Amino acid sequence: MLDQILSTLQSQAAPELMSKFGLNQQQTNGSIKAATDSVTEVIGGGDGFGMDDVLNLFSDAKNTGGADGILNNIGSVLQGKLTGQVGLNATQAGGVQAMLMPMLTSLLSKYVGGNAGNLQQLIGSFSGGKAGGIADMAQGMLGKLFK
Repeated sequence: MLDQILSTLQSQAAPELMSKFGLNQQQTNGSIKAATDSVTEVIGGGDGFGMDDVLNLFSDAKNTGGADGILNNIGSVLQGKLTGQVGLNATQAGGVQAMLMPMLTSLLSKYVGGNAGNLQQLIGSFSGGKAGGIADMAQGMLGKLFK
């Protein structure tokens, strides 16, 4: 499922990244991977936010303060990856981040749709299907959310 989201983001974003920001294919692929890796890193860390905030972020509802905090954290991580790993300058990285974040959030929102089961499946895919880790954290948090 995460692969489907990545593939969709690639097809939607790649042409625009190349034409609007002058990125080559390697920078384009790296930028898209950095975006999904940033979401995985922040959501997978589970630090300082509740699953209700994650559900809110990936829904059609107006973001709560907690959801905005998660989004800002993802943006900061992405900015660092774009400059540090992909090799974009700060101006390019800012533009790429501003373009990719809404696209990625929209794709994830379409899949999750505020549904805890879909979110749990998404978070489980972050761990690559391995037992424990993120999936267990999500299950524990989701259990608390619905008590």
